[in-house]
Amino acid sequence: MKFKDNINTWIFDLDNTLYSADSGIFQQVHRLMGEFISKNLNVDLTEAKKLQSKYYKQHGTTLRGMIDNHGTNPDYFLEEVHKLDYSIVGPNDLLNRELKKLKGRKIIYTNANKQHVINVLERIDLTNFFDEIFDIKMANYIPKPEIKPYEQIIDLFNINPKSSAMFDDIARNLVPAKKVGFTPVWIDAGYENFSDDIKSSKNYLDYETRDLSLFLKDVNDGAI
Repeated sequence: MKFKDNINTWIFDLDNTLYSADSGIFQQVHRLMGEFISKNLNVDLTEAKKLQSKYYKQHGTTLRGMIDNHGTNPDYFLEEVHKLDYSIVGPNDLLNRELKKLKGRKIIYTNANKQHVINVLERIDLTNFFDEIFDIKMANYIPKPEIKPYEQIIDLFNINPKSSAMFDDIARNLVPAKKVGFTPVWIDAGYENFSDDIKSSKNYLDYETRDLSLFLKDVNDGAI
């Protein structure tokens, strides 16, 4: 059976998945997080960067670490670290065409907040394209790769995992996807994420690709 014949729900990460990892957006977020920690914890930037990395590794997101260790207001944090120059992001016309050929529901599942999703989708010409957006607030600020929000999204949107595919640029985020029954597809974005554990995640990855647009073209053409 062809890939597309078995899938009727398509779940996509946003950052570094629906736009290029070398766009510069993530670098802006990374810088703003360091500055937020420095300012709000009254530490120098070097120490702030150490905490940022530590919390990301230990808690799944820097935000979760700030909530758990310092009682940070999550909405304030998300607002501050997403004051971005979105003009550097543009559409991928091939990817957009292939996304629009997919049959079934399309859902975004992100560790970012909904306003960030809306801002990015506007820049990549996919406004109002996705049927649902599941953001970090809807997940009660519990980030991927903790399994609870994966179970929550299944219940919330009445998803049949056996006919669902999930796409993410972080391999370890696809481990729980496989465990709940999704077909996981890893987008190897060509950069090294210091928190990712690709080696131990490999057994959970059904597919991997360097280019999401070409992968979806193969899906739509029946090559996969």
